[in-house]
Amino acid sequence: MAVRRTNRLCTFRAMSTHHRRRLAERLALLLSPVALGTALFLQGCARIRPVSTETDLLVRREVLAEKHAETLRRQFGALYAGIRDEYEAKRAEGSTEPPTCDILIISGGGDYGAFGAGFLKGWGAVGNEGIPRPAFEVVSGVSTGALIAPFAYLGSDEDYDEVVELYSNPKDDWVRERGLLFFLPANESFAEVPGLEREVRTAFGEERIARIAAESARGRLLVVNTTDLDDGGSRPFELSHIAADAARTGDPSKFHDLLLASSGIPGAFPPREIESGLYVDGGVTSNILYGGDLKRNRGLRTLWGEIAPGLPPLRVRYFVILNNSLNATPQTTQRSWVAVIERSVELAVRASTLTALRHLLALAHIANLEGDTTAEVRIVAIPDDWRPPVPGVFKEETMRALEKLGEEMGRDPSSWRTELD
Repeated sequence: MAVRRTNRLCTFRAMSTHHRRRLAERLALLLSPVALGTALFLQGCARIRPVSTETDLLVRREVLAEKHAETLRRQFGALYAGIRDEYEAKRAEGSTEPPTCDILIISGGGDYGAFGAGFLKGWGAVGNEGIPRPAFEVVSGVSTGALIAPFAYLGSDEDYDEVVELYSNPKDDWVRERGLLFFLPANESFAEVPGLEREVRTAFGEERIARIAAESARGRLLVVNTTDLDDGGSRPFELSHIAADAARTGDPSKFHDLLLASSGIPGAFPPREIESGLYVDGGVTSNILYGGDLKRNRGLRTLWGEIAPGLPPLRVRYFVILNNSLNATPQTTQRSWVAVIERSVELAVRASTLTALRHLLALAHIANLEGDTTAEVRIVAIPDDWRPPVPGVFKEETMRALEKLGEEMGRDPSSWRTELD
């Protein structure tokens, strides 16, 4: 789960003084000759993955990219056919509403995902004075957003209540240090996540996966982003289709692994090996997932004309929930490598997120100019001047404050913005 505020990959500064002191004591002990000798021995015991050639990996990249594009096109074809049929049925009853596709995009942000969970719940109270919370045709999530996305995809009040309960009550064992030799290269990560793994298995058991599979059969899409370390790029997975496979086979392990991969902080949380690839936090390569990488001549805009010739342009409404503030908080950065790396990664993720948002807004503008679809983009984020009540990550007081803030903003239609400064 990407670390709070901006998917930070370094967590040292977020530690309490007590934890920093413990870390310093461990490092002092580990620098002794005996400890160093033990570390070198254990490093040789690390589990080694088979090494593929660059040629094999390039072939794999092309195959996966083609498979992903074709899967999305096929799934969107089924979705658009459903929207077409629903539009024609409503038109026969006298409705003048255009055919509409509502897309929810949830960013990363670690424990700040409590904001997004609260916002979605509060949005459910909005009536005709604003835009009522839709039953989304497409839901995408990255990192902590990937954990929220399945609840929003199902979309009942009970689902929204459950995800709020999850983010309002963090457990001590969500993240657990590996012990004295946490830093050894033989370890997959600095920490383990037994509590988070338990929460994922519990929340997405047989009943909820079956519900997701049923919605997939209607053509609706649930997509999460991961980072493929072997391929070197972003790798989205269509999770609703994978839920259908899990419901059919009775094996939900891939569904669970993908949620844990999308939310797995590199180095801090264990990576996940899926289909011979090694995957970590999707926020590393794309903090929001909106289909901006699809080629124009194979994109989803042209598909509507093929599925519904002669019908009005499809209205696409994008709703983007950022579990961060839009702009970085100014701060004095110290001349230590930890501080410099942490701040640099924070700013890199934030800058790429803003670039992606501007790209989405530009795509919407182009679509409106060309007229084959009409597009609307609405964005909500944590206010720039909001500050956590206590320092540290996964703190209950902070997460509850964010959930309350999100719920209040969700109830207020003016929280949405349609452009960036």
